[in-house]
Amino acid sequence: MQLKSAVQWIPHPDGHWILRNPEDITCLQIDNFDKQVILLLNQQPLTNILAEYDLDLEDVQNLLKDLAQAGMLEGTKPPKAKFNLLSFTIPLVNPDVWLSRHIDKLRWIWTWQFGFFLCAFISSSVAVWLASSAEVATSHQQLLTAGKSENIIKVVLLTMLVIALHELGHAFTLKHYGGIVKEIGLLFMCLIPGCYTDTTDQYSLIRRKQRVLVVGAGVLIQVTIWAIAVWMWLFSQSNPVWHQISYLLMVAALLTVAINLNPLNRFDGYYLLVAATGINNLRQRSFDFYVDLLRRQEIEEAVETRWVLAAYAPLSILYTVWAFSYLMTLMGNWALLNVPNF
Repeated sequence: MQLKSAVQWIPHPDGHWILRNPEDITCLQIDNFDKQVILLLNQQPLTNILAEYDLDLEDVQNLLKDLAQAGMLEGTKPPKAKFNLLSFTIPLVNPDVWLSRHIDKLRWIWTWQFGFFLCAFISSSVAVWLASSAEVATSHQQLLTAGKSENIIKVVLLTMLVIALHELGHAFTLKHYGGIVKEIGLLFMCLIPGCYTDTTDQYSLIRRKQRVLVVGAGVLIQVTIWAIAVWMWLFSQSNPVWHQISYLLMVAALLTVAINLNPLNRFDGYYLLVAATGINNLRQRSFDFYVDLLRRQEIEEAVETRWVLAAYAPLSILYTVWAFSYLMTLMGNWALLNVPNF
């Protein structure tokens, strides 16, 4: 068994290594001990390695299994995701060449000067929106009262536009930091269509700030679209068509932000927490934390991560209940006003 020639060893500041396979776009976290064992696998007999490092055969088999599943070994490929009717993807294009061709034209977006301008722009949009809360409520009521089917179609189309730009935000940010984006496609959750970008290569980035920006870029795009829509809505009051479209764009942007920031499901809110805290498999570990706590078993998590695990599960459940209730209330109000005998 030997590693593929393309596999890279990336040292991490936390003291471990990231094993990166740029061909299949997979990453694996390896500690120094496992690295020594891996490097010896093709140089010494297995029995010598087991004796020298006091290992069981099962330990080495598990290590080889992890390497094979990540496609790190010669002759291995990562397993394809199994089809699941509740959640499945349809790959459409490999955008990496196109992204590489255009990324240099957009690098000004990741400068601190543009970041400062964007913060000021979004902040001013929030101020205008709050100052115009009465007019916003009137537009909202008019939209519910009108209840035309074409408004629903407009919201759906605008939502698709927002999602498409959201995914490009992920893709270009990862490309800016030198990553590979091998896939963009359609995502179906409970048969509801959406889009996805394969940003697996973000795990090869050793700086946590960069991983946070890759994950957060999509939400930042959505918030920026909302901010632009606020000003469009403000200055289009004399044009009923644009006034309505800009309000619907605000709705589409806010709706997708509310869904994406749900930290309980594996949307951007969850991956933002993972990137910000550095705790992989955060959701499962948080619920396991409470299971161990209720069973009065020893908690093996590090002391510095326990407060994050303790906070994640209850807060994510509360957020999910609130977001779901809010969306159901909006749909219920619309149905009461527009569906006969509802």
